[in-house]
Amino acid sequence: MKSPAPDLTIAAVNAVKNWKYSPYIHDGEPVEVDLTVNVVFRIN
Repeated sequence: MKSPAPDLTIAAVNAVKNWKYSPYIHDGEPVEVDLTVNVVFRIN
């Protein structure tokens, strides 16, 4: 994980923890995949 500010890293991790994960399914079976999540903050 990297972020320009530690507070943004904490906020991004907390946001992603609330997401519900559904595994990738191939031929009816869950398949292990690598996943990268980009969290973009827009500050007005």
